[in-house]
Amino acid sequence: MSRSGILDALRNEEGSLKSQLVAIQRAIEAIEGAAAPAARRGRKKAVKTVGRRKRTMTAEQRRAVAERMRQYWAGRRAEKAAGD
Repeated sequence: MSRSGILDALRNEEGSLKSQLVAIQRAIEAIEGAAAPAARRGRKKAVKTVGRRKRTMTAEQRRAVAERMRQYWAGRRAEKAAGD
């Protein structure tokens, strides 16, 4: 094994031991009842956002939209018929 390979293996082992040490320390704190909120690793919790208000249309607005769409599609059909 090369020198750099040995150093990499030792660094990996050191990281593993450090994480085990932190876990042991947290367990001891929890048992003693003095567990302070520890820094979390990984992703942070998503903050709940205020939802948008649902927009609703009145019956008159729906009728207006329906009429505009009827005119739109009638025009499209007319263009298609003229093109054939």
